[in-house]
Amino acid sequence: MLVLKALFHYLYMQRLDKLFSLLAMIAGLSVIVISIITNNDDNHIKHTGNKAVATVIDTTVTQSKSIHRSTNSFKDKSVWGIYQFKATDGKVYVVRATTSGAHIGGTTSIYYNPKNPEQEFYLESDAYGVYLGAGIGIVLLVFGFIIFRRAARRSNREQDLS
Repeated sequence: MLVLKALFHYLYMQRLDKLFSLLAMIAGLSVIVISIITNNDDNHIKHTGNKAVATVIDTTVTQSKSIHRSTNSFKDKSVWGIYQFKATDGKVYVVRATTSGAHIGGTTSIYYNPKNPEQEFYLESDAYGVYLGAGIGIVLLVFGFIIFRRAARRSNREQDLS
């Protein structure tokens, strides 16, 4: 009975290893694909939109309420930069975007759709996001592959011993 219980536990854990590794690889691929799609959207705006210089006129911090931890947690806060730019038609627009390095008075290049400048824009200062997303995706993909290979090797070794 003890041998059957140990065998069941081993097979169950081996399947969990493979399942977890497959989920990690799927998550990694998903993050990479989302990063590429987002980058393509940004590149489209960069190539078809107009370019201007945006100045940070204000920053705000939004705070969401978490169920599991105190609301003073850093994870619950988002920093938003309020950017102002003058479009080619002479109008001044104000847009809000999440950012990690917005300092009042700082400037960055902004690319915008002249038909909808307040909604469709790309800030040059946000360019690192695609690399961060792709990097996280690659780490998940490699991590999942390593776990999968270890589980497969363990399975092959035990089949050889049987």
